[in-house]
Amino acid sequence: MPVAIAAAPAWSERRRRVGELRRRQSFARQLLDFYAAVLAVQEEAFLHAAADAPPSQNLVAYVAEAVVPRVVDVTVAAGPDRLRGDLMRRLDADDPGQMVRRWMRGEDQLPVDRYLARASLGPVLEALDVSARAACEGPRDARHCPDCGGPPQLSFFAAASDDLATGPRNLLCARCGATWSYARMTCAGCGESASSKLSIFSEHGTMSGDRGSVVRGLPGPPAADPQRAFFPHMRIEACESCRRYLLNVDVAADPNAVPVVDEIAAIPLDLYAREQGFSKITTNLMGF
Repeated sequence: MPVAIAAAPAWSERRRRVGELRRRQSFARQLLDFYAAVLAVQEEAFLHAAADAPPSQNLVAYVAEAVVPRVVDVTVAAGPDRLRGDLMRRLDADDPGQMVRRWMRGEDQLPVDRYLARASLGPVLEALDVSARAACEGPRDARHCPDCGGPPQLSFFAAASDDLATGPRNLLCARCGATWSYARMTCAGCGESASSKLSIFSEHGTMSGDRGSVVRGLPGPPAADPQRAFFPHMRIEACESCRRYLLNVDVAADPNAVPVVDEIAAIPLDLYAREQGFSKITTNLMGF
């Protein structure tokens, strides 16, 4: 149980942030309500996996038996109509254990398969040590998770340890939730570092962008107060070379932020990036 005791606060922080963003950002309320329901299932799965410590060779079977049914139940009870329908059709056609295995291998998947595999496997990998994460396939390089080889979900600026220093940039893994350091103004998709190829998009009036390639005037939700910034601590980091992007969360600018939750709630940023012709390196658990 020491892993669960040490990491349990992360789950309470995610719940806290869901509540805060739900009150502030009504346009994301329905999505956040569903995420909160999934989060409760994931937290329980995390605690059980930390106690059970399934061996890596049995990981797929463990997830398929102990976690997948609960994720299916919460999705049917609280998920969007389309996701519920797609999920039931896929469960009739394919084995969920194979969906989990394909996610561990980094294979291309249908969005609904990837959702079920991610929601089920993610908390288990978070609960286990590096040896279990090593059962996943993928490159171990600067742009991929050093623990499981998964792709980055987002980047974030951590708070600086020195008042005069700039906080480091980290990437967060879409598969196991591990984080690792990564250079600023370098594309996490292809490694491009030429400033002329890297664009930063942020809301009008925010100061989240590095000098040189900030595009202001990001539109807010339809009924938004034009003077109000919904994402003053967030920005889009896009690359002209590979036409991909990540969202960045500046935890130093908003110490209450929880990157994995804030990224899910930032729907207008994702929509804006897509309108500019960029695709996300990895869509998040909710499909954005």
